[in-house]
Amino acid sequence: MPPATLSRDHRAARHASPARGTAGRLRTRWRRAAACPDAGGATAELAIAMPLLLLIVMVVIQAGVWMHATHIAQAAATRAASTAAAYQSSAGAGQGAGRDTLAAIGSGVLKNPQVSVTRTATEVRVHITGTTETLVPGIHWRVSTVVARPVERWTGFSREFEISEASPAGN
Repeated sequence: MPPATLSRDHRAARHASPARGTAGRLRTRWRRAAACPDAGGATAELAIAMPLLLLIVMVVIQAGVWMHATHIAQAAATRAASTAAAYQSSAGAGQGAGRDTLAAIGSGVLKNPQVSVTRTATEVRVHITGTTETLVPGIHWRVSTVVARPVERWTGFSREFEISEASPAGN
């Protein structure tokens, strides 16, 4: 027999000695464990730390996706507001421009987007909401952005400044 087999057999025979009893075998085992207390410690630390580390990395990536979705919503809201605020435009034209922009650049990141355009005589307000693509199970971050812009309108020609500039007294 090779020497390694002999030492294993010798150790097995030594531990299995009925004369020592259970208490003796346990004492021997505890002495061996106390001789190298770190045995297996790295495996336990890795088993606890790795899932936590992976979760932290995934949350950071999820935050990046949320920021990208916010920028997409902001770009679509800006385009919708510019279209709706144009001279003789309408809220429907702005809503269509916002939906077209979202379809072109945001279909993969911004899920279920809702475009709402309100146009009054002096102001256009665009509100876009949606949720981000989910990377971490159970996390559903909402995206919401509002853009307000004055409406382009014809106010008429005022001669008030022209007359005051032309007067000999000045302003």
